[in-house]
Amino acid sequence: MRVANRTLLLAIALFALNFYICHELFWIEYTRHMGSIEGAFIGIARWVTHHWSDLTWFPLWYGGVPYQNTYPPLLHLCVAACSTLTGISVAHAYHFLTALAYCLGPVAVFALAMYCSGSRWTAFAAGLMYSTLSFSAWIQPEIRIDLGSALFPRRLQTLVYYGEGPHVSSLLLLPLAIVAFDLAMTRRRVLFFVLAVIAAAAMLLTNWFGTVALAVAVFCLLLARAGSKEPVLPMTARVLAIVACAFLLAMPLAPPSTLAATFSSNSTLRGEARHIYEALPVRGVAVAAALALAKLAARRLQPRLQFAIFFAAVMTAFAVATHWNLNIIPQAARYHLEMEMALALLIAFAAAAILPRRAAAIALAALAIAVIQPARRDRNYARNFLLRSADITKTIEWRNARWLDRNWNGDRVMLSGSSQFWLTAFSDNPQIGGGYEPGALEPGLGMAMYEIYSGEKAGEHEAEYAILWLKAYGVHATGMSGPRSTEYFKPFVNWKKYEGALPVLWREGDDVIYRVSPPASLARVVPRSSLVSRLPENGADVAPLRPCVAALDDPSMPRADFEWTSAHSAKIRGTLAAGEVISVQEAWHKGWRANVPLTHDALGQMVLDPGRAGPFDIDLIYDGGTETTIARILSCATAIGLALWLLLELRGSRSVR
Repeated sequence: MRVANRTLLLAIALFALNFYICHELFWIEYTRHMGSIEGAFIGIARWVTHHWSDLTWFPLWYGGVPYQNTYPPLLHLCVAACSTLTGISVAHAYHFLTALAYCLGPVAVFALAMYCSGSRWTAFAAGLMYSTLSFSAWIQPEIRIDLGSALFPRRLQTLVYYGEGPHVSSLLLLPLAIVAFDLAMTRRRVLFFVLAVIAAAAMLLTNWFGTVALAVAVFCLLLARAGSKEPVLPMTARVLAIVACAFLLAMPLAPPSTLAATFSSNSTLRGEARHIYEALPVRGVAVAAALALAKLAARRLQPRLQFAIFFAAVMTAFAVATHWNLNIIPQAARYHLEMEMALALLIAFAAAAILPRRAAAIALAALAIAVIQPARRDRNYARNFLLRSADITKTIEWRNARWLDRNWNGDRVMLSGSSQFWLTAFSDNPQIGGGYEPGALEPGLGMAMYEIYSGEKAGEHEAEYAILWLKAYGVHATGMSGPRSTEYFKPFVNWKKYEGALPVLWREGDDVIYRVSPPASLARVVPRSSLVSRLPENGADVAPLRPCVAALDDPSMPRADFEWTSAHSAKIRGTLAAGEVISVQEAWHKGWRANVPLTHDALGQMVLDPGRAGPFDIDLIYDGGTETTIARILSCATAIGLALWLLLELRGSRSVR
């Protein structure tokens, strides 16, 4: 009992240390860092609080996306539940839960190190280093420059300044998932298998970076266990079974179409990212070969130390290689947070293996003294810079959203920079932007937004081309931020491009909202010949858009009424002449169905063709299609199967006793 109490006290001490560094985050509603992507995450959670029974279609971003395409949803569901149950604001709930994840992260590292080493002091050393030392700032000059000091807390800066709540939350799950996988690999109990499945599914539904890091960690576990008494092939088979069950369990919120949209979206696979994916097999073989050599060199070391070496080597290679412009995998630089965790484990395990017991105790005492100053620096940095609250009503992001709520008719808009991230946190006004572009469905959207911001290759037609793109995607008002705006990003190269070309709706200093086109239905009657038949090659290739926009601007075209009846269904009414169809400026997905033939144009927007002239009355419904039905069946079957399997084991063990 005394041993358990000491272990618990050390875990509480790690939590208390992190609470000391960031405790304001538990009570804060809005920070002053409006360039943070957390505005988009708060917006998703706010939507959930109002649509618990209808989490199917999300019409507020990118011309509409399936709800699960907004971002892996587990954190946002937890934030929404916390806000709903406690009555606190969604923004407060988001900061409370991410602060809790931040403080518990080192406790999870402590648990992993304790499991691997059996020594609470080795585990405490790992948790202490992970809590106070930013190894990435020591290794990577660009991170040190971004932080302002090698003694500042990179993990906290990433959470607060950049808004990486899901990523930091996955760092809490990662050590626990590693323990669950190792237990399932080495012990044949159903309980451990089920725990590993739940851990893997939770990681998949929290953050893609954490999921990749878990895959690397499990591979390193298998490599470290190779050559031990337990054969590798049975362990590998169990791992594959766990992964399959985890995917089936999570499939309704992470279906294949969402994975495909995330990893193969038009915007993601352009430029450098495409080359990374193409080179990934070769680089994967190179990494595997390097690990094989490392295994040969370290084969006589303890498995826990081998695991730490392999995991730290891979994570460090991912993060540090970007300094020389070598991305082993997409967005490899962002794995520096996992690198810090792996290095803390490696240093603790190596010290425990090398140092005699008394020397290890002295080293731990020296470490505890050495981290006092970094901890104080972390605290001062958090208090004086990171965790300063803001009056949200004085920000341009809030004022833009409030103006739209009070003066706008609800038609789709395009706001600038950080206002785009924060709009959904304050308003239900749909926009062509959002917060997570890889989840978008419309293939030309990334190209369009780049052209609108940059005006590349447009020359004197810069405003004309931007307006064509805006109209083609159903945007009726657009925001602009000039050099004196307090909007964070100011993404427009030419911030005066719309002056004289579009009427001004609202102006405050260098912040302007322009009208693009008069109010109109999302459903428009157009000639079939005017549909966009090919995707433009670049943003300046607007020839395919001109017939479509001309038809949209033609006042003589018949009117079609579009009415949302829920977040995932609509009614469309009107009259067609011969040769006309209904263009719906909402993203097409195979989960949409209607009582008339439904297709899409080259921009990825829906087209309804009743095939006859005369009046029409169309019901449009998104139910996710066959994929969603199959995903729900497989998920339920997996959950029931795992539960029954676990109950049978428990019943069998009771019978034996």
